[in-house]
Amino acid sequence: MKPRLTLTVISLIFSLFFPSLSWAQSNRISQPTILDNIKSNGILKIGLRKDAPPFASVEGSEWKGVCREIANLFKADLEKQLNRQITLEILESSIDEYTENGRFRSIKNKRFMIECGPNTIQRNPDYGITYSVPFFYTGTYLLVNSAKKDSFNTNSFLQNVSIGVIQDTLTQTFLSGRYQLANQRVYTGGRARELAVKDAMSGRTDAFASDGVLLLGEMMRLGVNPNQYSIIPEQPLSCVSYGMLLSANDREWVATVNDFINRHRTPEVVQGLFGESSPFVQMSRIDYSKCQ
Repeated sequence: MKPRLTLTVISLIFSLFFPSLSWAQSNRISQPTILDNIKSNGILKIGLRKDAPPFASVEGSEWKGVCREIANLFKADLEKQLNRQITLEILESSIDEYTENGRFRSIKNKRFMIECGPNTIQRNPDYGITYSVPFFYTGTYLLVNSAKKDSFNTNSFLQNVSIGVIQDTLTQTFLSGRYQLANQRVYTGGRARELAVKDAMSGRTDAFASDGVLLLGEMMRLGVNPNQYSIIPEQPLSCVSYGMLLSANDREWVATVNDFINRHRTPEVVQGLFGESSPFVQMSRIDYSKCQ
């Protein structure tokens, strides 16, 4: 039998016995990429959280924050790359995966194409999800009432000290290893950060452990006088990196986002938004020097 005829017969037999595999392969080849869709319809859909200052929040009906500015920069970058005008659609995302706004499920069901926020990069993300390269670095700190600042020694075991922490976070894992003798008060739900901050300020707990940039953002959102609280120590207790949430099934899109991040420094966006003397800028310089 001639080689060409043999190959044809084998292909026919393969398609007869494994039709679903053959269909999947052809379907995958013809599936348009995210960039294809943007080039076709001119719409860029980005997910942002309302509860994550300074990255994203809503004032009235207007989105504000670092990720809002990054979204504008990314839109302009894609317009140059694709040589067409693009409409930016901002959709609400949430850490609550039981809602339709859940950040992971919204990436999987293509409700939005990218999610920008304080997404701690982890080794094993949800199936179908991947992280971009880091676009921001921060660290773990303790929020305390200023009246208690001098009594805290973060180099000790903090035995019997009551520390608030949000459930199922890397901060909780860090606390369990570093301060095993401390008493954890665990917070859950959409208002977890707000309630933990209020408890630390009122004295119900001795401290609240979280990412420094988010602690600052929450205190400003709540309008707490800077003289009433302290974020300690001066250097982060551990390092955290944030990435954009993306579909793991579109390598072209992941490469496009990563290239954009590598060409744009988020600390410069932060400085442009909040000014040189902003505590966000001061903290990010310390965190970047240790964590990047």
